[in-house]
Amino acid sequence: MSEKKLLSIGIDFGTTFSFCCYLEKGTVRSLIPVTEIYGIPSLFYDDGKQKSYGRIAEKKLSNPRTAKNVISSVKRRLEESGYLLTAGDRCYTAKDIIREIVGYMVQGAVKVAEETYQIDFSKNFRVEAVVTVPVGFSEPQKKLIEEAISSIIMPNGTHLLVRKLLPEPVAAAIEYFGLRNKQDEDILVYDLGGGTFDAAWVHSNKDNKKIAYEVIDQEGDSHLGGDDWDAEIAKWLKEQYLADNPGETMSKHDEAYLCRSARELKEELTELESTSWELDLHGNVSEGELTRKKFEQLTRPLLDRTLQKMEIIIQRQGGKKPNHIILTGGSSLMLQVQAAIRQKFSGVDVRSINPAHAIANGAARYADWLQQTPVAQDKIQLISSHAYGIGYHYDDTNQTEIRILIPRGAKLPYSGTAKSYTRYKDQYSSSFTVFELDSHEPVDTRVPENTGREIMTVTLQRASDKSVPKGRESIETLTLSESELLSIKAVDKVADIEVEDSVSIKRNH
Repeated sequence: MSEKKLLSIGIDFGTTFSFCCYLEKGTVRSLIPVTEIYGIPSLFYDDGKQKSYGRIAEKKLSNPRTAKNVISSVKRRLEESGYLLTAGDRCYTAKDIIREIVGYMVQGAVKVAEETYQIDFSKNFRVEAVVTVPVGFSEPQKKLIEEAISSIIMPNGTHLLVRKLLPEPVAAAIEYFGLRNKQDEDILVYDLGGGTFDAAWVHSNKDNKKIAYEVIDQEGDSHLGGDDWDAEIAKWLKEQYLADNPGETMSKHDEAYLCRSARELKEELTELESTSWELDLHGNVSEGELTRKKFEQLTRPLLDRTLQKMEIIIQRQGGKKPNHIILTGGSSLMLQVQAAIRQKFSGVDVRSINPAHAIANGAARYADWLQQTPVAQDKIQLISSHAYGIGYHYDDTNQTEIRILIPRGAKLPYSGTAKSYTRYKDQYSSSFTVFELDSHEPVDTRVPENTGREIMTVTLQRASDKSVPKGRESIETLTLSESELLSIKAVDKVADIEVEDSVSIKRNH
């Protein structure tokens, strides 16, 4: 048995499948049972009496009575408030369901580690993880995932420790570079998963005196993935069925049945030029044929949205083309994706890298870096996924506007500073609200308050026994650390009173 006391793993919590692994002497080791080729299906079932996960939960989808108690694609439902599932006296929020799904996967990972790699999970053994997230996820979404996974209790009673949240396409880039001899090159990662699309431009430095890898730019769409391809085909199947059966109606279970049928057709058309379909609903049968050409015609607008994200990144690089475009994510296996990429970006070498596991593998490599050093900054230069600013009341507009202090794409760590002034005499307190934005506007740009998401508020309290004149100056500083710890500090310039607060986009353990 191994005498290790710490296991650092990479976790890819996916919309369709989830996967985890770790790095041992430069080789990625899967922590998923060998029977699960793609990973653990990200499904959870509870009927108030029994819980099921993965493949077992998937079987419940075929029965209308049990299908209503199956939660799928929860990664796309993080913005929904309230309970997503009520089963008996048990109620589940999105956070609860993530904890259930990832907890099930990690429990299985412990068993694989013990039986396959002879790792002894003693009482003091700890497991820490680097968890991947889509580029476009907001701070509340990332925080929800982190808190859900951090609350998982391991078999020995310890908590799973989340060390880092890593953008998914960046993790794929780390895996790609980890499999090659180091050299100067630029890659553009195209990551199309089951529920999200991400792209990232990453540069590799051959000179060891520099940071090994630099994230130059990134883009994402948190509501664009294989699920949307399925939905388009399901919509078409519904039209065909209703044309054959006028007056029929579709239940929620019928719609889910259509989506499963659509996914099967999509997968078949990866190898076939055409495939037949048959729908049997309420004793009525409808059948026909779907060609790959028709499939690609129906879903082309979705594909174009991914190409537009890629083009935006290239335009921001002044039209420069990368050395390679790297395809990853299960949905990148669709032939239309590969053909469109090669046509759109002719002359650029297009390569596919382990669509199902590259992201988890890259996270495992990053986790190994963190195990060796508290900060992996000497390995990879990360950038901010969003912009951050403070809301100020400007007299020229008589409105509260957000002043951007940290631009989107800023190299981490990054600090931005602004000045503000009391608006009336004896203003003993000043409140400063920090906002997160999707904007690409530069530093000091002022944007409407409703374009941002509130992150935190701090209040600078001045001594009430002294008069405060109108126009009293204070200085506010926003800092985003390499570990993505966002902090604000406000200082009264005259009285030297200060207040500071922070919020962990990723907690710095």
